[in-house]
Amino acid sequence: MATASGVRAGATVPWTELAAGAVTVLLVIAAASRPLPTALAVACIAGIVLLVRHPFAIAAALVLLMGNVKVNYYLGFFTVFPEYPLLALAAALGFWAWLGKPAWPPERRITIAFLAWAFTGLLSVPFAASVGRVLPRVVLIGTALATWLTVVITVDTRPRLLRALALWEIAATIYAAYGIVQMIGLVAGFDTTLHFLKPFSNPDLFIGVGSPVRRRIGDVFRANSMFNDPNILAGFLAAAMTATLALRQHHAELGRRGRAGAEMAALFVMGSCLLLTQSRSGVLAFVAGAAVLFAQRPRALGRPALWLAAGAALVAIVGVALALGVDPTLLASRFAGVTDVGEHSNRQHLEVFLYGLQLLARYPLTGVGLGNFGLFYGSERDAWFAMMMAHNAPLTYFAEAGLPGGIAFVTLWVLLLRRVARARPRDATLDTARVALFASLVALLVANLFYDYITRTFVWVIAALAVATARLGERAAALPRA
Repeated sequence: MATASGVRAGATVPWTELAAGAVTVLLVIAAASRPLPTALAVACIAGIVLLVRHPFAIAAALVLLMGNVKVNYYLGFFTVFPEYPLLALAAALGFWAWLGKPAWPPERRITIAFLAWAFTGLLSVPFAASVGRVLPRVVLIGTALATWLTVVITVDTRPRLLRALALWEIAATIYAAYGIVQMIGLVAGFDTTLHFLKPFSNPDLFIGVGSPVRRRIGDVFRANSMFNDPNILAGFLAAAMTATLALRQHHAELGRRGRAGAEMAALFVMGSCLLLTQSRSGVLAFVAGAAVLFAQRPRALGRPALWLAAGAALVAIVGVALALGVDPTLLASRFAGVTDVGEHSNRQHLEVFLYGLQLLARYPLTGVGLGNFGLFYGSERDAWFAMMMAHNAPLTYFAEAGLPGGIAFVTLWVLLLRRVARARPRDATLDTARVALFASLVALLVANLFYDYITRTFVWVIAALAVATARLGERAAALPRA
């Protein structure tokens, strides 16, 4: 017997339909009263659903965002970047999966080295001039670990790896193009600064162009694209150019002329922007990465097409610099004067390097506290440079976290490089990707011997792609041959 409402007595109440109806009514009411917040909320929910259903989208988003620093939200005590919500979602998904099947995360040795690096950072508190600066640096190390693990876990198939590498090439080209547009704006007289970011962005990161380099005729402004420093942009471009060069060679050998031509154009754009950064560390990084690449693929050096393309690209890059009013010989003169300790930049680099060694000798077990190098330098050497850094990533962790922190840092990178170098994929494409990413890691390490941005997102995305390539190569090698 049916009741007056049409629901059979004792039947189960359709809670799913009721919930869907209630949510629909609430959405209609919210959209009518607050349309913009409602649209943003719906977009966020839809994005979360998409990321949960397709976890590789998280890695893809990290690849696209890894060249960004200026888009952020400043809370006064903490700066939120767009990738942080993605990492929080990835951590939640990972924890949920771990509850279902508790196990160590992949790459146990590297993960333990990461945790040791963070722990030694916490141990650096005793002599810290500002304890409040230690914890944010430890959080950055933890964020680097979360970034690395997220990409390693989600880039779990060959097609996904190749998609991630293609996205990296595209994103790096776009960032480089924007850096060139910055310089065109200086010459043509139009403003390229992203003013709409100013109300909520960290003021220390909201910079339109890079620091000026003094020369006899005046000041030369340096491109920095979406980074806050031209040297960091140069390191990013050096790693991307190294990988793109390797992939371009591989695609040319396979007869994929369209892809190889597009990658040659990308190298031209990135090379032009690299010259406009006027960064010695960036150029050295690219040279080191290319040297590692050709050491692994020496036969490529015997191909005339490579040298013709390199010569044409160099002429075009110099032409772009001249068109923008940038002296292309300035970078060469900076290299020529690298041993001149009378030059301000060289003298400052030497002074902070020696001071870092002195701090290590004075505080060998705990260091002076992560993030405290500048405070010690400012109080003991130059009060105008309380934000000074060691300009050398390994020395930073030896000076700020003592021998334990420095050793943990070096151990982590030895494990990373060894993990990628020892992999020998049978698949030619995977092996090319492995060599490309290994050379990119070497380029990043070389750049960080003259600067320090080792905790930036792009460093750990590239490191994760390298390890993911090694894992995929091993998995393919374990399968029986057809």
